Amino acid sequence: MATSDSGAPAPGAPRQCEILIALVDADPDIERRVVIADQTTLADLHLVIQAAMGWTNSHLHSFTASDGVTYGESSLDELGYADESSVAVADVLRAPRDTLHYEYDFGDSWGHRVELMAVRSGERASPAAPTCIAGRGACPPEDCGGIDGYQELREALTNPSAEHDAELREWAEEFVGLPLDADAFDLAAADAAVRGLVGDDGRMSWPDPGW
Repeated sequence: MATSDSGAPAPGAPRQCEILIALVDADPDIERRVVIADQTTLADLHLVIQAAMGWTNSHLHSFTASDGVTYGESSLDELGYADESSVAVADVLRAPRDTLHYEYDFGDSWGHRVELMAVRSGERASPAAPTCIAGRGACPPEDCGGIDGYQELREALTNPSAEHDAELREWAEEFVGLPLDADAFDLAAADAAVRGLVGDDGRMSWPDPGW
């Protein structure tokens, strides 16, 4: 590990952040742990969250820091959002237990707690590519009505009892596929999705769906 004379990490030594992403109010828990460079922008952190969780990057999003500043895409500046592409993770998550609130899909309002768990320096900060190192719980289906709608959907699929339950089952069968396994999580697939964000030029981008 590169260190200074004091034994602390040398200035400029590689640093990475281990981050916990937890879907707010999910029961059972839906969580991912990722490792990213501390200079990753919030714009790229958004992509990492999408890939690790299993979202499709189909809706608007925002980050809100502990000081109340909200960050988003530059096109949302009319909402008073700061530009997420100009802010690094290290600027807003400075010490373990610092948190951000990440919201995905302003209609369904999927809230996520983004918490800095640890900072790695020097050799421990390799590799530079983002990775997903742990997780649990399946990502909810897109456009199912947020956390309350997801709970209603799960209940309708496990204990069908009314006409609206039948409608939900039909929707799930057509757009989600059955059975719906709320506990399913594939770490290898999540890690591959996160690593796959990085192109040959070292920059992150969302994969082309090939439509």
